Amino acid sequence: MSVHRPFPAEPGQTVTLRVETSAGPIGVVGVLVEVDDRTWSVRRRDGSVSVVERSTIVAGRVVPPGRAARASVEEVERIAALGWRALEVARLGEWLARAGGGFTGRANSALAVGDPGRPVADAVDAVEAWYAGHGLPARIQLPGPEAAPAGLVAELDRRGWATSPDVLVMTAELGHVLRAVTGSTDLELRIDEAPDHAWLAAYRQDAGALPDVARRILTNHPAACFASYRVDGQAVAIARAAVDDRWAGLFAVEVEPAYRRHGLGALASAAALRWAGEHGSRRAYLQVAGDNSGAIALYERLGFGVHHHYHYRYASEPPDDLIESSATNC
Repeated sequence: MSVHRPFPAEPGQTVTLRVETSAGPIGVVGVLVEVDDRTWSVRRRDGSVSVVERSTIVAGRVVPPGRAARASVEEVERIAALGWRALEVARLGEWLARAGGGFTGRANSALAVGDPGRPVADAVDAVEAWYAGHGLPARIQLPGPEAAPAGLVAELDRRGWATSPDVLVMTAELGHVLRAVTGSTDLELRIDEAPDHAWLAAYRQDAGALPDVARRILTNHPAACFASYRVDGQAVAIARAAVDDRWAGLFAVEVEPAYRRHGLGALASAAALRWAGEHGSRRAYLQVAGDNSGAIALYERLGFGVHHHYHYRYASEPPDDLIESSATNC
């Protein structure tokens, strides 16, 4: 007998359904993306969306979230700090102060997760002193809201620290992502251990010339790859992946303007993540600016879900070379 709502389910949850059709029962498994009085829309693992009449659903259940979704904010943030490593790191209790020559906010901010080992006001004083000693503006990366150390937001507000726009952290089971990537290209694919001139030329084009320290940050990792699709030697789509403790971090996804809308961003991402899977990764994460709706939609189609968000707090307006582009490298 068919039923109209076989079990409670909400958009964003993974479901497995048994659906009656004229040819007999079929199974539909995927992420529930939309629910109304008549239909359920389910994004399957190959990225396609199946619209199921509710009256045809005869059985189903919510699939418990995978390890990537269940991980704590602190775990994901500490793994992400390993994936994009600063050139110098100091511990302030459980906080990490990071400096990387001013290139990107993540490599030049204090990651405020855990206990700083001192009163919050003293911890902020220590952050200000550490960055002053490195000739950098004081900046704190603050996951929120539930992971923010008690009293820190109020202390930063009291001091008048500014707030950056949100960055989303998305996670996924790596196998699901790789199965969701469809399409192909005849373009040359390269997987390199270090970025060459062509790869670097395709990176952060909207930010102007790369500083010399950029290559040092990009290569400051023992298990990273640099994927690229090329036309006559020119890198037209790139991605970087780094592996830490079964996690693959996806960074620096860029596509040349003339080659966009052809799926190359997804293919470059998959190439880098496939390498990461071959080197022990089982889960994946990425960071994407909250206003980058195109990238967010792409990664949702590939099976990533929003895990949490973070933003920066800073004592003064950052210089131009610290403002990060609206890309996965946020």
